[in-house]
Amino acid sequence: MKKTLFTGICMAGSLLVSCSSIQTLTFDQLYPAEITYPEQVNSVAVVNNMASIPEPKDGLLTIGLLEGDGKIAAETLAGALADSRYFNQVLICDSVLRSDDVRPTDPSMLTPAQVDTLASRLGVDMLFSVERVLMKTSRQEMFYPGFSMPFAVVEMKATPLVRVYLPSRATPVATVTETDSLYWEISSGVSDKVLVKEGSSGAFTSLLNDLVPHWGQTTRVYYDGGCVEMRDAAVCLRENDWAGARELWTRLYEERKKGRMKMKAAFNVALAWEMEGDINQASEWLEKAKACETKDAEDHELIAYYAYLLNKKKKDLPKLDLQMKRFVNKIP
Repeated sequence: MKKTLFTGICMAGSLLVSCSSIQTLTFDQLYPAEITYPEQVNSVAVVNNMASIPEPKDGLLTIGLLEGDGKIAAETLAGALADSRYFNQVLICDSVLRSDDVRPTDPSMLTPAQVDTLASRLGVDMLFSVERVLMKTSRQEMFYPGFSMPFAVVEMKATPLVRVYLPSRATPVATVTETDSLYWEISSGVSDKVLVKEGSSGAFTSLLNDLVPHWGQTTRVYYDGGCVEMRDAAVCLRENDWAGARELWTRLYEERKKGRMKMKAAFNVALAWEMEGDINQASEWLEKAKACETKDAEDHELIAYYAYLLNKKKKDLPKLDLQMKRFVNKIP
């Protein structure tokens, strides 16, 4: 059996790159969550608010709708939240709140009284309630490079539903849902039992990014070669000396009156400022690069795409700063 989880699309694939003078740089970046919690929320609990489902069959493969396993889903979410280390404490409520329900397809919200009681008994400030994991399976054909014939696979679109509750609030503070696609090669080992188990846990891969700040890899490009300053700056980069590289690129920009090399230098200075943590300076230098832009289509695409990335990062920073403030305030 082979399982693949697809959680995103690389937007820069076509830009990275055909020209040997353009280099790539990959690094980890912290991204904000979709939800910002009150700073006083330190301890949280994950509760299973899904109805029980019949035991999935080992010898049956359903093409259509399946319901997830609430116990697996709650345990997965609790483990992921604990691993994020964003909250001081993450608990899990083992009680099945909807054990008597006979219609698992109907998500049920917690009442304010239930929220207050659970939060008090568990000693937590907030609840994450797993309320449904809907799975839709279909049969697809997938082509692999080097093979002339397609492989038959099961595609699952798994959609978890999580609500966030604070005590003394009449309604949830947030409702979060996200859809992930998972694939299995069709074989004798693939059954409803496998799909429900792995789908109930795999469905939370993307959703967790909506709940807590998270690290993710991002890629940038820069120009390399063509003159002494560019080559010397490359030496600085190998030593992780962004300030030194920036000085060399700035000097090159100031020395050139116009042309593509002046544009390349400004583009690289923008990247250096971003890596040093000054997004405003990065944006200003990218505008300088744009002012020097030639008719080269690749340069135009690189500048436009980098402008998109910087603008998105600039919009995300205030939210991220607010979400990470809880850690800054704890530093003596």
